[in-house]
Amino acid sequence: MAMDMKKFSLAKHDPEIQALISETDHKVLAQWAIDCLNRVFYIYKERYSSENILKTAIKILNEWMKDKITMWEARKYCWTVLKLARKIENEDKVCCQIVRATSHCLATCHVPTHAEGTAMYVISAIKYLNIDKENVIELMENERKWQIEHLLKLRGN
Repeated sequence: MAMDMKKFSLAKHDPEIQALISETDHKVLAQWAIDCLNRVFYIYKERYSSENILKTAIKILNEWMKDKITMWEARKYCWTVLKLARKIENEDKVCCQIVRATSHCLATCHVPTHAEGTAMYVISAIKYLNIDKENVIELMENERKWQIEHLLKLRGN
């Protein structure tokens, strides 16, 4: 059953995604989180072209995925990402959601279920980006559909 995007909340988990996550390899979830993030990352890059914190976070996660660094080494950079989120949250709600998605993306190395946080913050960014559009719910639903289909594809389903 699909999540009702009219009632979307970052505090409500998506049972369908949670079920998939519970049956998915840790590093596959990290790749899925990166792929979800990349759906909106261009917005951040356009607005903050000289800022490299998010690029560094993705690079660190990729290093962890290749077993080049430990989870503990990777995870500690999350605090740098969260500090950036707090810095911009009042002036740029869309990009703050993208930064928080990045934090969850990187934190996936520590706890696999953080991958869902990435996906949810991506949807939240889409919501804030399109808040004044009539089709905002449809855009959010389309993103969730893509996220589920993409996770199934990465799992080989």
